[in-house]
Amino acid sequence: MFLNIRNLKKAYQDKVIFDGLNLSFHEHEIACVLGPSGVGKSTLFNIIAKIESYDSGSIEGLDHKRIAYVFQEDRLLEWKNVYDNIAFVIAEEKDIRSRVDEAIGSVKLTGFENYYPSELSGGMRQRVSLARAFVYKPDLMIMDEPFKGLDIALKEDIIDDFEAHWQKNKYCVIMSTHDIEEALRLAQRVIILGKEPAVVVADIDCRTMDKNELRERIKNYFED
Repeated sequence: MFLNIRNLKKAYQDKVIFDGLNLSFHEHEIACVLGPSGVGKSTLFNIIAKIESYDSGSIEGLDHKRIAYVFQEDRLLEWKNVYDNIAFVIAEEKDIRSRVDEAIGSVKLTGFENYYPSELSGGMRQRVSLARAFVYKPDLMIMDEPFKGLDIALKEDIIDDFEAHWQKNKYCVIMSTHDIEEALRLAQRVIILGKEPAVVVADIDCRTMDKNELRERIKNYFED
């Protein structure tokens, strides 16, 4: 098992987010976490990324793993150009130029290296955010609704870039979305969180099911 979460507990004062959550993730898979707004998906991701603490329980498998995080918003540094926004995450490592050039090429931004975030469209900014995650060569990539707010054509294009990179590198991906079609397209596994405090109400291997059957099964959890 790549990552094991055992009996995780987390509360913000009187609001209990997790009270004994158990969940595992596998190596080389894209796992999509679905659930209603406020169920705790972002909190879970922040805990895994060590941005937030948790009250008790354990997370096994994080030691010595390189973690990249693609947030809902791009979080670019406005005073750095495209190249520098990507390069700074590997500033202490080797082959920076070649790695950044490769990452920029993988998201189709070659020629925009010297542009600043204010000069980019929303879709281009999100491409930079993806390239910044790619260049880090992660063992685990966390993606919190990374395609939210993009128009359909642009979303499809950026998802194509992501899929091509993942097929080449096969790192573990844990992502969230409110778009069932994104989950159907990308995930080998769909995990549905529900109730309060959050629990796993379904853990589905997408590779064993027909897409239409899977779509209806996921929808049923949100209609119940």
